Amino acid sequence: MAGALVLALYRDRREREERRASALRGSFLHGSPLGGYAPARGLSELQAPGDLLRFRLPSGWSGGFEDPATASFDCGSGRRLRLDLLALEQPQASRQTLLDSLGAMKPEPERSLETLPNDSLLLKYLETRGQRPAQQSVFCWQLAGLLSSPPARMAVFAFSVPAEQAGEVFVQADLALLDREIRAAAFGD
Repeated sequence: MAGALVLALYRDRREREERRASALRGSFLHGSPLGGYAPARGLSELQAPGDLLRFRLPSGWSGGFEDPATASFDCGSGRRLRLDLLALEQPQASRQTLLDSLGAMKPEPERSLETLPNDSLLLKYLETRGQRPAQQSVFCWQLAGLLSSPPARMAVFAFSVPAEQAGEVFVQADLALLDREIRAAAFGD
């Protein structure tokens, strides 16, 4: 009898976690705007070495570029933002080739892929890494743009938070702010 109760409690907890993860994924991929309040004040303009990318982040986040293609920022309360800049050397790269390549990275219901008003492409997805109790929810944005040289660039932003904090208002506010600022980021030539 006790074993059946423990099993029932385990299944119930697992189902609640799966529903929560599904709701988080849906609001991240398709929410417009994401939940939470995201003030624009207190942002600092950042520029990758060599003017590869320009973007803004909250002034209170510590960190910066470790090398010309990698940056890491401590956002407090176990939250971290990592940025990797990639040059995609594809012969005869086109917008459609880049769109197809990004679309093939994740299956359809697991991601959001769109063309932004500045002609960049944005792929968004949510991953879960690690095991409990140290499990992390990693919200990912892959911003890609065609340029004159190299043919294409990609900025991969990964915002990781402890899984139990992912639905909190302050995390949702950070996600709304990051989503807005990543969409406004600009690649240099």
